[in-house]
Amino acid sequence: MGINDSKDKRVVIFGYGREGQATLAALRARGVIDVVVTDEKNIDVPEFVKVDDVVIDGQTVVIKAPGIPLSNLWIAKWQKAGAVITSSTNIFMAERKGRGKIVGVTGTKGKSTTASLLAHVIGEAGKPVKLVGNIGVPSISEIGADDETIFVVEMSSYQLADLEIAPDIGVILNLYEEHMDWHGSVGEYQQAKMRIGEVMTIGDVLVYNAKFLQLVELAGRVQDQARPIVEGEDEMLNSLKLLGEHNKENARAVLTVARILNIDDEVTEKAFASFQPLPHRLQFIAEVRGVQFVNDSISTTPESAMAAIDVYAGKPLVIILGGQDRGYNFEQLAKRLSAIDEVLALVMPGGDNVFAALADEGVAAERVSTLDEAVEKSLVHLVKGGVCLLSPASPSYGQFKNFEERGRMFAEAVRRAR
Repeated sequence: MGINDSKDKRVVIFGYGREGQATLAALRARGVIDVVVTDEKNIDVPEFVKVDDVVIDGQTVVIKAPGIPLSNLWIAKWQKAGAVITSSTNIFMAERKGRGKIVGVTGTKGKSTTASLLAHVIGEAGKPVKLVGNIGVPSISEIGADDETIFVVEMSSYQLADLEIAPDIGVILNLYEEHMDWHGSVGEYQQAKMRIGEVMTIGDVLVYNAKFLQLVELAGRVQDQARPIVEGEDEMLNSLKLLGEHNKENARAVLTVARILNIDDEVTEKAFASFQPLPHRLQFIAEVRGVQFVNDSISTTPESAMAAIDVYAGKPLVIILGGQDRGYNFEQLAKRLSAIDEVLALVMPGGDNVFAALADEGVAAERVSTLDEAVEKSLVHLVKGGVCLLSPASPSYGQFKNFEERGRMFAEAVRRAR
């Protein structure tokens, strides 16, 4: 459903965060008149109607925000009343498919880095490109871009759960456990991720990581439209400033897409060399009294923390773990830490399960209440050449607004300790 399809209908924007605001602007710009905004909290805009006062019938289109699950009681009620439920992502796809190219990038971890690196490569190749989606720029805000534009869209599981139209090229980097609270189960979460391939039609291409059985099975269903992420190519990756084997895998995914887009390897390699890593992803903060402090606040799963640990496993290590408890299994993370000769885990509030897993594997661990306390304990414990790594393996919610705030506060704690 494109914007023009909603001009003779009542449109309800459900959720007025960044995407809701961009959706209202896009609808107004295209002459959609009958629009209301609603939310489960009050919003100070002229179009606002309290959620229980919204009038719904068979001529209503509800555009829901990504953070609102399909299981939401209002969504269920409005569907029963005959409303069409869609999203700004679906509207973007309907408006842009067939105009230029759309590359969708998803996966449990690595989406932002991969999408940003890919957009950088495309730009360095002299092609018009826009980086949008979950990375922070609502895709619907850019639907008026020139037809030659290549869109790189970072796509979360929330945006994919009800996806109706696939991108021209869909990339799935990996598939772990996450967001069970939103999706209800690991299976539902992973199914949402794989929907980027399930809705593909003739001409679309799936780029997938063949290390994951579910993705190999998905590729079998997509058949000749599936391309595994290239392997090897280590010489091309030598110029990357990105740390860790997981980032090499992300770069190989970018290389795979670049070749599909007919970008020369020489251009890609030069772009790799000039790409600057994103904040909060194995970001070096400072060296204090000979100890390196590294911000990997983006780490919200055990798997991402293990990838970070592998980068620094040869050095004396203090790792800061813990955060919101989403029921993850920390056994493998604890085993990985137990293999390191000199390691201390500092566990933040909410980390009871990870603390228990560490105890089971005999990993030295202490509880801390704040990042300042964690930084001070790191300086007491470590000697010159050691690394203090913030890689929490857990979401930030509860103590922090988001992973960005957690990373910024860690950096501030390090600076206070200098």
